[in-house]
Amino acid sequence: MLIIDSREKEGSKLVKLVESKAKALNVQTEKKWLEIGDYVFDDVCFEAKSTTDFLGSVISKRLWTQIDNMDRHYKTNVVIIYGDIAEAIFNVKKYSKANIQEPARSIMLNNKFLGAIGRITLDTDVKAFWVPTEEEASLIITAICKMKPIQRDVIRPEVFKRVTTDDLRLDVLTSIKGVSIKKAKLLIKEYGSVMEIGEQTEEELQFLEGVGQVLASRILNTLNSEKKVKI
Repeated sequence: MLIIDSREKEGSKLVKLVESKAKALNVQTEKKWLEIGDYVFDDVCFEAKSTTDFLGSVISKRLWTQIDNMDRHYKTNVVIIYGDIAEAIFNVKKYSKANIQEPARSIMLNNKFLGAIGRITLDTDVKAFWVPTEEEASLIITAICKMKPIQRDVIRPEVFKRVTTDDLRLDVLTSIKGVSIKKAKLLIKEYGSVMEIGEQTEEELQFLEGVGQVLASRILNTLNSEKKVKI
């Protein structure tokens, strides 16, 4: 069942497209109040934003709170951005004031937009898509929902190469799926050793920025498992 946030604007083009394409794929939909995300299917959470909304949420920093909440509550998280970047920059400039003059302001907003996508990709476990229109956005949402129940072989590279650091503790932690070098450093800074990290509870690990329930569970299972743990 694909849950659509009931707070989504009535008559929203994206909602209509998602409902239509979901029906065509035999994916059932239902509107409910969602505390987190705009669309939820099983353990997959989608946050869908127009380019204007995305840029606005980057400037207000609301985006990072939303992403952190998604990561804490769902296994797979997707941010879908749709629309034109030039339109977003125009709208933000039109409805907000700044001391920076043109063309510097447009360049700054452009960099904020692209930098946010880069930060999502590099610093979080969230998958980000930027597409031209609501049509493409709806196709991504419904395609993922259709594929989710199917058991698939995980695509793995034939040659696995890991870039190591000069700290074996960080190398151990970053070998765990979802633990970036940034998160590994936070864990070491907070607890001091890999052994200490393994002795924490899921709830304690979740106090760290970017560590949700799924990742906390994966870290502890990896560090404490007496059985073989696959990469």
